Amino acid sequence: MRTSEKELPEQPSYELLKSIFHTAMHEIGVPVNGVVTAATFLKREIESGDKEFVQELLQMIFSAANNLNEIFERVREVVRQENQQKYQLMETHFDFRKWLDNVLLSMSALFLDKEISVVKQVPREFPPVVFADKVYLTQIIYNLLMNALKYSPAGTVVSVACFVDASHFGIEVTDQGIGISSGELPLIFQEYRQLSSGFKSQLGGIGLGLAIVKNLTEAMNGTITVRSEEGAGSTFTVTFPLKSEPA
Repeated sequence: MRTSEKELPEQPSYELLKSIFHTAMHEIGVPVNGVVTAATFLKREIESGDKEFVQELLQMIFSAANNLNEIFERVREVVRQENQQKYQLMETHFDFRKWLDNVLLSMSALFLDKEISVVKQVPREFPPVVFADKVYLTQIIYNLLMNALKYSPAGTVVSVACFVDASHFGIEVTDQGIGISSGELPLIFQEYRQLSSGFKSQLGGIGLGLAIVKNLTEAMNGTITVRSEEGAGSTFTVTFPLKSEPA
């Protein structure tokens, strides 16, 4: 018996598949780069015999690989979904401090390679467990940290400051990089948009990072703001509803 056209599952459009592909390639890039950079350090340290640093590098590789696997599984799930919703929340309870430590650890080799220090601030009153989409939150912070890494000179500091109030929690990523001009600020969340500064020519990327951050933040019912001054660095702030169970 032949299947009628009405019975055939709706196929995703070319534009949707292209969007998923470009997003997936961008998102796996950060943990992949983390693995490659840490592995390069690891090879050198094994030869020099620094066993303590070897163990740290192995943990960096493990953390980056684990995050890579989670992102890959989410992308694969998006492709499988019959309704083809690009951003669909999968919220869970998770240990926030442990999660943040893992994200920073998985990127440590990248910052180490560029001689940029990362400072973390989590206030005592911040809840130990949050209810949110952990994979999307990982992608958001990955992109903000990668943006800070790309546009910051060696020897500077990137800070990750967390905050909480009665109804929201948030994360601020501040760098001491080249900053963003007032004319470019309204445009930075557009897809395939990069800073017009000549500094970008030395950097990778296709201008998807901040667009992904904005889309994922809004999918999580959050907000994103940016403060920046050309030549004096930038601060990106993402804020999300503080909740213990699904609405």
